[in-house]
Amino acid sequence: MNVSNQEQKQMKLKQFLKILSEDPSLLLKDGQSEVRSLPELLMATGCLIHNEPIDMAKLISQLLGKIGLQACSDDMMEHVMNGGTVDEFINNTR
Repeated sequence: MNVSNQEQKQMKLKQFLKILSEDPSLLLKDGQSEVRSLPELLMATGCLIHNEPIDMAKLISQLLGKIGLQACSDDMMEHVMNGGTVDEFINNTR
């Protein structure tokens, strides 16, 4: 069975999103009333919405840069796929 590169990427993304959905560090914290919406995140990076697909990897990389990290979405994905949490990634990358 030959799995294409595109199919491998889709499977990896699906696994990553499943892991993220179970990441305890992404739960609302005490004093935090709600999570930010996608339009709020886009505005935070200066990205304008023009009825076109949003490159989530680019958005995550820009958000990481906004909080002062010299890392990209691939770095975060690798960390999470290896058993780490998003909070650990952010705190250990600073």
